[in-house]
Amino acid sequence: MKRFKTIGPAFVVRSMVQEQYRVIANSAQKVAGLITIPSEGWVRTIRKALDMSGAQLGKRLNLSRNRISVLEKREKTGDITLNQLRDLAEQLDCKLTYALVPKERINIILDKRAEYLATKQLNSNSQNMFLEAQSIDEEQKKFLIQEQKIALLRAGGRELWKQQIEETKN
Repeated sequence: MKRFKTIGPAFVVRSMVQEQYRVIANSAQKVAGLITIPSEGWVRTIRKALDMSGAQLGKRLNLSRNRISVLEKREKTGDITLNQLRDLAEQLDCKLTYALVPKERINIILDKRAEYLATKQLNSNSQNMFLEAQSIDEEQKKFLIQEQKIALLRAGGRELWKQQIEETKN
């Protein structure tokens, strides 16, 4: 007889913590698209807005004017470190803000991933069923995908993303 996993206090706490992380991650979408990176990069743009020369900024950081130019170019190409940006921002009297902005709400990303895996698993099983001269209709297929999707979502992210690791190995 198959035993069903009961939902205990640890599961509830874990779910609450996950939801708090999702709220934080989704909050970044509110500002997405509001700020665009200037074509010359932020460091050079702010420096010029302050009417500060590269040599003057360099002096504040104990760096040469040439090194400031290099750092500005590295920011523009994405090759600058966060620590370097933080130091430059500090000397420009700015605050460095860093964020990863999900392309979609976290729940939508999870839902799409669960549906992808559920469909993949059902298609794999359907192939075996076809070879054994068994088949399911579209309505049954939709039902089974939905049930598997729910099971994957309940199992949590570790189960959803574990599959991706296995996919890359094959």
